[in-house]
Amino acid sequence: MPESPHCTIATPPLRADAHVLVGVLAVSEAPDIAVPETFARWRRLTPQATWLPIALRETSYAGILSGVAEALDRTGMTPRQLILLGEGHLARRMLELALRGELPCGGIVAVDVAADALPFRIVPTVAAIRLVVHRNDDAPQGSLIGALRAADLDARIINLDLTAGRGAEAAAASAAETFVLELVATIGRRTTDGAGDP
Repeated sequence: MPESPHCTIATPPLRADAHVLVGVLAVSEAPDIAVPETFARWRRLTPQATWLPIALRETSYAGILSGVAEALDRTGMTPRQLILLGEGHLARRMLELALRGELPCGGIVAVDVAADALPFRIVPTVAAIRLVVHRNDDAPQGSLIGALRAADLDARIINLDLTAGRGAEAAAASAAETFVLELVATIGRRTTDGAGDP
């Protein structure tokens, strides 16, 4: 996701009628959470969702779990209503937590995620996994992708060369937008129809 120094994600008012929470993982010590210009567009296209930055005090697994738990408590939403959006190493850690069964959520959109092999066995999850992975010439291709497919999860993956400049940034943003819109619509339907209730 391309960053813009002129765009920050502010905490929007929580919507009483929202059925989906899109939590955007970011590092809290950054002066501003820089996000793509397209976030404003994504918000407009998802009126049934509340968008919330999850500013992490630490980027460890425990820090991610704590930040997500605080966001759910703050909004009064359940994990099945939550879509997590992240980039880079934070997105990889978020994905690993979900695939180990430690981070329940409705869906994950992870951008610029390394395709290196997972250091553990995947635990079945109901979370919809959407990845924009980058090509890593030093890692066996398809390590992560093969593991996800073998686990028979609800996973969709787009593999891009994110080192290819502006065209790659636009392609990554477009892929992420498609995934976000799809998951917000799907999870919104599930939660309003009562599907997936425990």
